[in-house]
Amino acid sequence: MLSLTKPLAPLRHRNYRLLFASYLISMLGDGVWMVALPWVAIELGADNSGLSMVVGAEAVGLISCVLIGGALADRYPRKHVIGWSFAAAFAALATLAVIHVSGQLEVWQLVGAAFVLGAAAAISGPAADAFTPDLVPEDDLHAANALESIGRSLAVRMVGPGIGGLLIALVDSFAIIALNAVSFAVAALCVAAINSRTAAGAQDSGGEAEQEGEPVPYRQALRYLFGERWLWVLIVWSGVVLLLQSGPRQVLLPFLIHNDLGGDARDYGLLIAVTGIAAVVSSFLLASRKPPRDYPRRMLLAWTAGAAPLALMVFAPSFWLLLPLGAVYGFFSTAGNVYWSTLVQTSVPSSVRGRVISIDWLGSLALVPVSAALVGIGSSREFMIGLFVLGGTLPVVLTLVTLRWVDLRGLGAKGAQQPETQKTPEHSEPVVPV
Repeated sequence: MLSLTKPLAPLRHRNYRLLFASYLISMLGDGVWMVALPWVAIELGADNSGLSMVVGAEAVGLISCVLIGGALADRYPRKHVIGWSFAAAFAALATLAVIHVSGQLEVWQLVGAAFVLGAAAAISGPAADAFTPDLVPEDDLHAANALESIGRSLAVRMVGPGIGGLLIALVDSFAIIALNAVSFAVAALCVAAINSRTAAGAQDSGGEAEQEGEPVPYRQALRYLFGERWLWVLIVWSGVVLLLQSGPRQVLLPFLIHNDLGGDARDYGLLIAVTGIAAVVSSFLLASRKPPRDYPRRMLLAWTAGAAPLALMVFAPSFWLLLPLGAVYGFFSTAGNVYWSTLVQTSVPSSVRGRVISIDWLGSLALVPVSAALVGIGSSREFMIGLFVLGGTLPVVLTLVTLRWVDLRGLGAKGAQQPETQKTPEHSEPVVPV
């Protein structure tokens, strides 16, 4: 039954309110920065190659540091990992602002700051995802993931870019840099105020108390990952789908709107906005209800339903028919992502959760530029149609194979079974049962 209060249930817990506030504030700053960064670079005289370096530096920071972030999240208190990563982002932006005031700001300094911001996001992101079950009881965990999805859609897709575009027109680049620096400072203060030893979910997931013991080595975490067939198969599934879909959506879809449907940038922006609205609606509906017992299976079907519309987009006779297809993509892909976050947080032991999440992040981040490069191999109309159709139909085939090969029953109904550390002879390692 639909409940209007259920989506806000996780905010009853003080520690999670602080974490969510830090998450929302930093994501809002990221939304502003995403729009403003290219314009700041252009103001500094960057050409096409310089702008590419500035934008690409953040992606390099994300990809190169995400596995480090997962290891830190499992070895050290997650509150500290998140807080210090926010502090590092603040320091980079504050330094950039001081250099800007002195009149000495150059493109290479912007590249360095963008790399630090990407690295900070790679470290704080997996730690925050792994920290949420330590702060929220399992009954509210699904609503917490949906609430974070709502915040991400609003901050990064709607409110943040809108504020960024307005600031670009009204103020200079210094104010934008300073605003983003302040957002990270406030986010770090929110995390510092968390009292993790009174966390609502500590009795279930262990939280920081569990991390004070001997950490599980990385190779043991990998052994756990590959010993759980459902886990590594679904990570590979999502990585293959991103490889098939991210390039056509991000690179070819604007060309399709411009060349075939006679649209412009405003039409593309409208499509992104419709996708974001559908994502918010999906997250709200999921947060309003308890997850069904078979939600791992529904998760895979939702991902598939979100991927399938890509095959139809290339045959749309008008731009307006793209809008419902974009809405279907936003609604079902978001539902699958919320279910996936809940599944990992409840089924993966806390001692390896950060590294599992970081490996999942790496699969998502690393394949996006690869997909963009692959779509540049050909430029013919037939090549574009083939990519759209393949990207929309192959996930359906992969889903049928996965449902046949992987037993998803009972995954969502059981909590994470913690790896048992056995007393072993000297120089031996703690055992993670597979």
